Amino acid sequence: MRIVILGAGYAGLRTALDLARLRREHALDVTIQLVDQYPYHQLIQLLHLTATAGITDQKTIYQLDQLLQGREIERVEGRVTVIHPLERAVTLADGRTLSYDRLVIALGSETAFNVPGAREYALPLHNFTDAVALRKHIVAQFTKAASLTDPTELRITMTTAIVGGGYTGCELAGELAVWADDLCRQTGAPRTEVRIALIERENQLLPHFGKWASDEAVRRLERLGVNVFLNTPVVQVEPQRLRFADGRILRAGTIVWGAGVRAPALLAEAGFPTDRMGRVLVDRYLRVDGQAFIFAIGDCAAVSDGRGGFLPPTASYAIRQGAHLAEVLAAEAQGKAPRAYEPVELGEVVSLGPNDAIGNALGVPVVGYPAVLLKRGIEEYYRATIENA
Repeated sequence: MRIVILGAGYAGLRTALDLARLRREHALDVTIQLVDQYPYHQLIQLLHLTATAGITDQKTIYQLDQLLQGREIERVEGRVTVIHPLERAVTLADGRTLSYDRLVIALGSETAFNVPGAREYALPLHNFTDAVALRKHIVAQFTKAASLTDPTELRITMTTAIVGGGYTGCELAGELAVWADDLCRQTGAPRTEVRIALIERENQLLPHFGKWASDEAVRRLERLGVNVFLNTPVVQVEPQRLRFADGRILRAGTIVWGAGVRAPALLAEAGFPTDRMGRVLVDRYLRVDGQAFIFAIGDCAAVSDGRGGFLPPTASYAIRQGAHLAEVLAAEAQGKAPRAYEPVELGEVVSLGPNDAIGNALGVPVVGYPAVLLKRGIEEYYRATIENA
């Protein structure tokens, strides 16, 4: 059985590593190909640290050749452009075609530039390349500010607007507020002119956590000097300018776009059923609806939460879906009935700067330094699982 896994993110990598282990344990007659456009696995949850110089590049990414060494997983570097369900094949951007017996779609998500001008004039923070580019831009802005004398130009240059109050926006705002101290000392930019605006169109931050978490996050971010704007929809992005629905305008030298994601368009183009975010609809075995040999997991899959909705696109769910799907594929390779996927809500933790965090652990609210330690523990555990798989 030839199994092709599209995407080496949290979901896809976990599927590949666990399936390789199950192949060894049960002597399964399967081959595994892992396809990704990059030669590395990126820790998406740590990108805000790369963007603010809080962590070295080497600790944000893992070279796939090193991770896969000795595990008999074939790495294919390339960008998927077309999926052909009837032919059981996928086409890559360079024209290569890969055939499969089972296909795992774990292509993650893309930044949803759903406001005019956002794609052209805002900086995304969705992958490692984005993080490096954002860091360079911020350093350049602070360096420029050190020599400015015009007060209006200085204010614009030193203003960072972060659109989107989800995980990415909150973590970046908190980290940037603390990093600004060091950055001003290094560049000579005036610390008193630093302004960070976190802008959310809804009435709360971190919607998956509940109102208590939003109130706590707002309080802690504002304590760091972040200006939080709720109920503030952006309707237009222009060069160094945001226009809001109520007519107000914010001028900022740095505009970061973290206002939502959507699945890659090629999934709908392949004829798969999708939701409003472009995610593929799957059954309780993580199989694409209407497809016998294709599965979808992670951010690009609309997985039922068992309560009439879909699971949020988080690394925690993606990793566990990947682990479960490896068992499903191993069962099929042995001619056994697979076990249905049952989501378990373990919780999430969001950092609000290097020394603060907020989240829930098994439904129990956790804030402050205990949350910081919990998040670090989760990250180190994940590193251990992929390094020692």
